[in-house]
Amino acid sequence: MKRKLRNLLKLQWLGIIGIFGDLFHIANLDWFYLFWLLSLVDFFLSFRAISSSISGSFQFLFQNLAMLMSIPIVPLLHGFRLPNKENYTPQCHYLLPFEGEWLVVNGGVDKETSHSWNMCSQRYAYDFFITDGKGKSYSANRKELTDYYCYKAPVLAPADGIVMKIAEKYDDTPIGEVGEVDCAAPDVRGNHIIIQHNKHEYSMIAHLLEGSICVKPGDNVKREEKIALCGNSGNTSEPHIHFQLQSGKSFVFSAGLPISFVDIECDGVITEQPCFIAEGSSVRNVQKEKDQSSNQDDRS
Repeated sequence: MKRKLRNLLKLQWLGIIGIFGDLFHIANLDWFYLFWLLSLVDFFLSFRAISSSISGSFQFLFQNLAMLMSIPIVPLLHGFRLPNKENYTPQCHYLLPFEGEWLVVNGGVDKETSHSWNMCSQRYAYDFFITDGKGKSYSANRKELTDYYCYKAPVLAPADGIVMKIAEKYDDTPIGEVGEVDCAAPDVRGNHIIIQHNKHEYSMIAHLLEGSICVKPGDNVKREEKIALCGNSGNTSEPHIHFQLQSGKSFVFSAGLPISFVDIECDGVITEQPCFIAEGSSVRNVQKEKDQSSNQDDRS
């Protein structure tokens, strides 16, 4: 749609033909002056884009300042007793928010493997993407989003819950140089979904594809229900899923919660008991396979 509009606005230069009409006294060519009206539309859209960019820059700045403020504030709000893997047990059984096998690129439940230990809400967050047999996350061109294996992959609800918030207005962030991150959105999360699973358990899934979110606030979702597609929006160097569990709706001032997953396979080992995962592990859900096996047993 944006590309079509840009091409349409290029027609404003047909207004030059009207000038030739005046020079050579060709009356019918005067109608081409009307194309100059498109220049007014072009000016308005350019002004709007600049205003939006300035507004977005302030939003990005305030969000980052709030994240810095959260470092001392969140522990204070929790009486300096933040949740950890020893003192907290999730109230729901959580599955991984995707289909198939993915790699844990970032995250764990201790300080050494933590996604962002000092950012309390992201302390137990995870980043996931798909790799091939050579350990690469893309097939051919590193700078082409569609060449990444996880790009546009289905994103699933990790547990039953109620959708509390969505954001879906951000374009994908272009792929930069290796190790470079150029956030194209005023929100580091980009397009994201927040789901409430219990009174004090909220999941947040980020970096989703613009226009792919298929739920809205107030919707009830079931575990493993498709809710969006993986994208590259927000503060991200390449397509991946960012997933975290937090104590409240606020991305900044909630405490991160350690997630023990059930019915998953981690590095080839299937576990039915709640387990933690960490950076470097290959993980996938096995719940659907168990359900299919159970249904076959029922029919036999």
